[in-house]
Amino acid sequence: MVPQRIGYLTGVFDLFHVGHLDVLERARQQCDRLIVGVLSDDWAEDAWGDRPFVPLLERAQIIEHLRCVDETVVVEDVEPEWLTGVLGVRTVFAADGTDGVLGADELDGIPAGLISTLAAGRGSRSQILRAAIGPRQSRSSVA
Repeated sequence: MVPQRIGYLTGVFDLFHVGHLDVLERARQQCDRLIVGVLSDDWAEDAWGDRPFVPLLERAQIIEHLRCVDETVVVEDVEPEWLTGVLGVRTVFAADGTDGVLGADELDGIPAGLISTLAAGRGSRSQILRAAIGPRQSRSSVA
C-alpha cells in the first residue's frame, strides 16, 4: 500500500476570503490529505500586532467545513516534530502573498526540503477588508 501524501498549511484565516480558499484548494490538489492549522488569537497578536476580528472557534469552523480540508487543528505555533511525527506530514505548504496564511519565512524550524511554496492566487486580501471595516466599526461592535 502506498502511504498517503499528507500536506499541512497553517494560517490565521481571519476575514475568510477567496484568496484563502484558492490557496487551500491548490494545496489539496498536491496531496492526498490536507490538514490545516488555524493559529490562535494570541499568536496573531504577537506576530502581527493585531487580534483577529473573527473569533478562533468560528475561524476553525469555517476551515473545517471546506471540502478541500480533511482535518482542522487549532495551534499556538508551528512545531516541526509534531507535524512530521504525530501528524505524519510530508509537505508543509507556504503561501506567497496570501494574507493570513504563513509564508516560507514564517515557518521557523521546518526543514526547507519539506516546504512547498504556493504562488499568490486570487487577489482578495484581509488587509483590504480590515481597512474597509476599520472606519465603520470598532472591534467591540463586530459580531
